[in-house]
Amino acid sequence: MVPALLGVCVLAAGMGTAGAKERVAPLLPVPSAAQLAWHDMEMYAFVHFTINTFTGKEWGYGDEKPELFNPSDFDADDLVRTLADAGFKGVVLTCKHHDGFCLWPTKTTRHSVASSPWKNGKGDVVKDVSRACKKYGLKFGVYLSPWDRNASSYGTPEYIGMYRRQLKELATGYGPLFLAWFDGANGGDGYYGGAREKRSIDRSTYYRWKTTWSELKKLQPNAVIFSDVGPDVRWVGNESGYAGYPCWATYTPVPLQAGTEPAPGTVRYQLGVEGTVDGKYWIPAEVDVSIRPGWFWHDHENARVRTPENLLELYFNSVGRGANLNLNVPPDRSGRIHEEDKKSLAGFRALLNELYSRNFAEGAEASASSTLNGYGARHVLDRKRTTYWIASKGDRNPSLTLKLPDSATFDVIRLAEPIQLGQRVRKFRVEVCENGRFVPWAEGSSIGARVMLKGRPVTTDEVRVVLEGFKAVPALCEVSLWKYPGFLNAPSVSYDRDGRVTLTAAAGAVIRYTMDGTEPGPQSPVYEKPFVLSGGGTVKAASEGNGRKSSVTARVVPVPSRDWKVIGGERAASAPELAFDGDSGTLWHTHAPQGEIAPPQALDIDMGRAVNVAAVLYAPRADSAKGTIDQYAVYFSEDGREWGAPAAEGEFSNIRANPVLQRIDLKTPVKARYLRFVGRRVLEGSHVVIAELGVLEK
Repeated sequence: MVPALLGVCVLAAGMGTAGAKERVAPLLPVPSAAQLAWHDMEMYAFVHFTINTFTGKEWGYGDEKPELFNPSDFDADDLVRTLADAGFKGVVLTCKHHDGFCLWPTKTTRHSVASSPWKNGKGDVVKDVSRACKKYGLKFGVYLSPWDRNASSYGTPEYIGMYRRQLKELATGYGPLFLAWFDGANGGDGYYGGAREKRSIDRSTYYRWKTTWSELKKLQPNAVIFSDVGPDVRWVGNESGYAGYPCWATYTPVPLQAGTEPAPGTVRYQLGVEGTVDGKYWIPAEVDVSIRPGWFWHDHENARVRTPENLLELYFNSVGRGANLNLNVPPDRSGRIHEEDKKSLAGFRALLNELYSRNFAEGAEASASSTLNGYGARHVLDRKRTTYWIASKGDRNPSLTLKLPDSATFDVIRLAEPIQLGQRVRKFRVEVCENGRFVPWAEGSSIGARVMLKGRPVTTDEVRVVLEGFKAVPALCEVSLWKYPGFLNAPSVSYDRDGRVTLTAAAGAVIRYTMDGTEPGPQSPVYEKPFVLSGGGTVKAASEGNGRKSSVTARVVPVPSRDWKVIGGERAASAPELAFDGDSGTLWHTHAPQGEIAPPQALDIDMGRAVNVAAVLYAPRADSAKGTIDQYAVYFSEDGREWGAPAAEGEFSNIRANPVLQRIDLKTPVKARYLRFVGRRVLEGSHVVIAELGVLEK
């Protein structure tokens, strides 16, 4: 790319004179002061904690009684201190989720902690967490759900006034906010003060977001606002923990319908949204992801907490791509972070400490193909955004070289632009000196606030960064070199229809495992060959080798479906047996050759024997929302003819953004031979899709 030679002008007469520092015009758009402070945080934590913690739901319906909220041992100091120790720079608290229950004694509704038995109705979770953040040096942010399934006024203009009063209470009563978080889950089924109905709104106009956000900015001018469309920080488009690459900080939102204003819940998204190169606005991405499969604490997910190694991978796929990481860590019913989560966070911090234990570029000599007066190459070594190297305006092939003090072995390079001047670089490559000549080692496009690239381990004393494409005279404020932490990956656990379990680990590693849910240890059996769990169960496995031990992998294995048979189900499309073939990549769907077959649709299954069912599992398709079930019903029968009332019914909350395995826990186990699973409603399309069905036996 031939650069557009923009942005260089003389500060004083004598351009090019030795020692005269030239001023560099920014490439618009550029971040605000609040956005710059947000970029510098890199990581903060989401805390999902409300009445859903006590009901086991992801999205409350709004009819939950406030009396249910009663944490037995809530300690905001312990919560925030744990997050600070893990390296997070801020906390975003779910002050109100979709069920409408408020964690502070708001004057707008009785549906709050003031009506709960916790602290005799005198408690204030928001105040406790905000004070703890100040004590431990973390910034404080709030999430106030725009949707309220409890409020009788939702869907009317009256609710907007109520919502803004709630926002004002949070913005004026709890100190400085670094972030206000808004999502696009708006409108649908709810309690609504007893109406129990579906209410639809026009997401692009109902909330009058420009006015709402303007009022908030007056009260909290240093807070950034997060939503699908910013205006300060955007959603990355998935809840799986990764940003796309390139991940441009500039963005031009595209509404779902032409002629409408972009608003939360109305924007076209793809997984891993990459931003817009040369976009109209500076709206960088946030990667929001949970340390557990769900956003709220659930007892049955204690064995499914992300490992430290997985969290490090998330870090590279978010922070390492120029986004910020917002990791959800939900307290349990005591109000404390569960020990499994604490253990994982501590392991994650240890890996980060190891990663950043030595910068192999420290002490290097920096030189460049050209330098604008006053912006020498040495400035990339101090890792400060305020000091930087800029190439001269006539250099069409700019490069920067580091001569290391000694030969060093590394496999990670971290680059950053001084983004207060805009995002200027469009393409680059990294070369290392081997056998007396430079050879390619890594390449990329977007740099922005930062990019971290992991390449092959290399031993060298010279590194060169070549900027191949740029929109304006390029600038870098950081070139640093690191070594990826050494660890042993946890084993993988897979199973088939026969209940045969296979464990896989790195070559030469020894795997120890358990089948009763306990942690594997020195006395646990060593894995030698696949084994069968005839009644299903929980398998935990860990690897050891070369003096290292891995984290523990946990996998819930359902009852084998080898003898299952379909006795009722739509066969005009794909074979219904694909719904339990042990392969989530194959789908049963009701999309027949002659057209779609709309919900509700049911599968009736003979499980081959009487099973004491404690839970039913549903795996949605991972590639699309079409046909994905979001409302379901489960029935059982002893003879396959009489089914009675549903044993369970409800919704798969948030399954669009987080299409993970769904678990339906029965209030009491049901012993039956026949299972009927009904997809009552789907997210998109007019057909029903099941990737996998399974049951867990008590």
